[in-house]
Amino acid sequence: MTMAADTAGIQHTAPVASNTSVLTDLRTLSLTSPVLARRQGWDYLRELGGAGRRDQLAALFERGRAPEGPHGAMEGSIVGDLFGVPEAYLANPLLKIDPTWRGKTFDTDTGFNRLAPVAKYAMRVIAPRYGGLRRVGSEMVGFAFDHSIDTAAVAPYIKARALDYSPAEYGNPGIRTFPIKRTRDELVELLTGLYLGRALLTMHSGEIRVIAYFALREFADESSGR
Repeated sequence: MTMAADTAGIQHTAPVASNTSVLTDLRTLSLTSPVLARRQGWDYLRELGGAGRRDQLAALFERGRAPEGPHGAMEGSIVGDLFGVPEAYLANPLLKIDPTWRGKTFDTDTGFNRLAPVAKYAMRVIAPRYGGLRRVGSEMVGFAFDHSIDTAAVAPYIKARALDYSPAEYGNPGIRTFPIKRTRDELVELLTGLYLGRALLTMHSGEIRVIAYFALREFADESSGR
């Protein structure tokens, strides 16, 4: 018996690509278990960031929805490393020790960032002229912004919630080592209460670059469970 005879009846077909994705499955889960889906989505974003999968984060951002929220205090996490700017090689080792940033708080059309108390001392070195930080409870708050729904500033040109740090009344620093004033954040909602953001920096040449991804989520309160 020949090898040809052995294999004559076998049909060879190419692998079939899956039409599902982690985000699709999470959105299905969120219909019945929104808190669990949000927790798993948060872990998934951090996993992608840890693996340096900016291509996957970009794909998720493109599939995000223009959010009605966020509302109130959101927990935050930097997803992966900073990139695309010379200062990243200095900032990333420090972020791995203590990211300092704790999240953002949103009012109707304004908001601010929340940071660890050590930020008070770090800002004396990084941006000594910035006087906008203040202590609120166990955190420092500052770096205020306006926010509204807008078309994304770089591709993909989807609708997102844009955070503008440039208004003069906020006094945000624009120095090279901490150019908050030239930063624009864009947020999309992946699941109810889970947001993926990207930070954009306008270079002195006028070019706009994506320099980081971050996540925001609503705080979970076990005391409210039944």
